[in-house]
Amino acid sequence: MIPNEPAPRPSSEHLQQGTGGGSGQSSRLRRALMVLAVVFAAIGLVSLAAILLTAFLQGSVWPGFVLATYFCLPIAFLLMAAAVVSSAISRRRS
Repeated sequence: MIPNEPAPRPSSEHLQQGTGGGSGQSSRLRRALMVLAVVFAAIGLVSLAAILLTAFLQGSVWPGFVLATYFCLPIAFLLMAAAVVSSAISRRRS
């Protein structure tokens, strides 16, 4: 294809194959993975904000906030990385 040449239009058969949406099961799994990652990240960030606010107010930090921050943020990072890898693999296959 030449840079000034318009892209070819996809055929009706190509559109009916459902490319881009992925299969139903893997799409639902990826969506659940992303939602779980966002939930863990939100819990970790709220816990981190509670720790910082408590430290700013010179109070004693509840250990549950520390544990939630220590575990939720790395788990969220790993889940987000897994979602990126899963998306890259599914795009590579289609």
